Amino acid sequence: MALISLQKTLLFVGILLIPTALAAPGNPSSLDACGLLASKNVTFLTVTDVANCYQAIPFNSTYAKTTLETVYTLFKDYYIFTDTALNPRAPKPFKNEPIDVLKRLEAIGKTKYTNDFQFHMDIRATIDALKDGHASYDVHCYGAYAFVNRLALHAPVVNGIQQLRVFRDTHDDEYKGCIVNKINGQPAWSYMKNWSTYDLGYSHDPNARLNIALGTQVYKPDMGRFDTFDGLFAARTVPPESDAIEYQLRCEEASRPVKVFGEWIVQPMREEVKFESVQSYVKNVCLAPEDDSTGHGPTPAPAPIPSPSPAGPHPGLEVQEFPSAEKILEGNGTVFYHLKEQPHIGVMVIHSFDISPVEVEGEVVFEGLKALHSRNVTNLVIDFQGNIGGYIELSAIVVQLLFPNRGPFDVLLEADQRVTKPLQQAALHGYKANNTEYLDASLLVDLKTGLPYEDNSIFSRPVTLTRNGRKNLYTERTALYVPTIPQSQVDIVKTFPWTNNANNIRVITDGRSGSATGMTTYFLTSEYNVEAFVVGGTAGEDMSMFSFAGASVLALSDIQQTYKGLGAVSPMKDVPFASTIRFSWEEAYARNSTIPLEYDAARYRTKNHLNYSIETSFDRSAMWKQVAALSWN
Repeated sequence: MALISLQKTLLFVGILLIPTALAAPGNPSSLDACGLLASKNVTFLTVTDVANCYQAIPFNSTYAKTTLETVYTLFKDYYIFTDTALNPRAPKPFKNEPIDVLKRLEAIGKTKYTNDFQFHMDIRATIDALKDGHASYDVHCYGAYAFVNRLALHAPVVNGIQQLRVFRDTHDDEYKGCIVNKINGQPAWSYMKNWSTYDLGYSHDPNARLNIALGTQVYKPDMGRFDTFDGLFAARTVPPESDAIEYQLRCEEASRPVKVFGEWIVQPMREEVKFESVQSYVKNVCLAPEDDSTGHGPTPAPAPIPSPSPAGPHPGLEVQEFPSAEKILEGNGTVFYHLKEQPHIGVMVIHSFDISPVEVEGEVVFEGLKALHSRNVTNLVIDFQGNIGGYIELSAIVVQLLFPNRGPFDVLLEADQRVTKPLQQAALHGYKANNTEYLDASLLVDLKTGLPYEDNSIFSRPVTLTRNGRKNLYTERTALYVPTIPQSQVDIVKTFPWTNNANNIRVITDGRSGSATGMTTYFLTSEYNVEAFVVGGTAGEDMSMFSFAGASVLALSDIQQTYKGLGAVSPMKDVPFASTIRFSWEEAYARNSTIPLEYDAARYRTKNHLNYSIETSFDRSAMWKQVAALSWN
């Protein structure tokens, strides 16, 4: 089951920019904001052009009523953390207020709107306030354009002082490396901290959100190397407040501070769609097309497994970006390196768990570990920085290849789900039905027997739990069934010096990680005592190893399609505007814990906190060498 949205995948690893115009030029009225937007060449679009069009969309009270009723029902009866989010306690490294998402939605329902854009932005802000990376509200009507700033920033520590600096400048890196003193007239550091703390969701930890806001390096499979990613402060899908950000910079070659206007570059997020007025924009961009989907698409054909070659050129591995680290094998979500100056150190970079089929990528992990062993590697660095999550089945395979199963529950996390009467009615028909894995009890493990359920009892006989004063129905504790690796692989990996040996393994994270990554890190650190290093955030402050770890994600469309596929009536209407509405469906627990892992702050901490330097910001191999030196002589 995938654990993070495609929309957020695009946001984490680089906004999708399409160089074609969204609108075909027409003959707009001078008073029609969307017509004016359509008439302009995409090269010269401004934030104001897009914002004016968005704000010109008329408020439709009928559409709004349907939308709000559906979102309210989704978060009342299906979202797993509606009651837990009321918890007033936010232990370090978390920092967020208790959120009553239902009251906030009720308040939106009582507000008199004249602006449709503001109505949808208020719903989005309500969902973002949960600080749950699985919960999102994106209306395609108001996400048709991306906004990328001229300057992307980062926060390295230089000579013991943490500073905001220019990470990338789209104008030939003219100001790259300059120190940022002020942003929009305010002290730069406090401005950035406030923006990332209050304007971003994704994590209960403000320092993880700070990392998400700032620039970094991420692995780009299409390029075969690490490349820069600007961060969500400089790459947005909601119109910024103005056409440019005013920066005051201090650059080495300048005798006095330099004022720079960081213009927003506006680019379409979709292929060409024709509109020439507000009316045609609503019809062609905003309104949801008829849903003729019958469920999930076909499973992709397996990709060939790359074979490592201990010497000579490697097919598909032509790009060797680090002089001190040799890339030896690459899959779709995993890359292996061998440190030349520290030949006993191997590096496994897992930049995504969102790879299907999971068995194929699992074979890549197996082959990569074998390749490192053949080179006499004894110590393993696992790099999860920027991993946006994906399939827990792949997570389970990775954990087993490092710590082979000793029992049937070694790779299972206990979990439960919300139960409602409409869900029970659908689940009656969901047992072993096609394309209904969300309601199929045969895919869940009965913790009393260790076997999949043989009937629908987990949904038909729920338990009542009270959380923060609210009573609701939940399933009994269960677990998602995950595959176990074959004995033939166990026999081989048991011969490796790091297998079942926490002292020979280190993990690097930066808090920018989805739930499958968080679950993997939880198992390695909490269950098997592997030491982890977390990078970035604010120097001297606690920081989470992962962003969100305690749930699986579904979209409203998944639920609607499941009901339709079972011939059952959904309690929610389809929303009128094309939207991507995602929510946490199932909550997981650490071993012997009553706190959902999403809110179990103690599991997110590590004693090893590293700051980015100038070098490690732009050279991932420098970070690997630093961790290796701190871990092993």
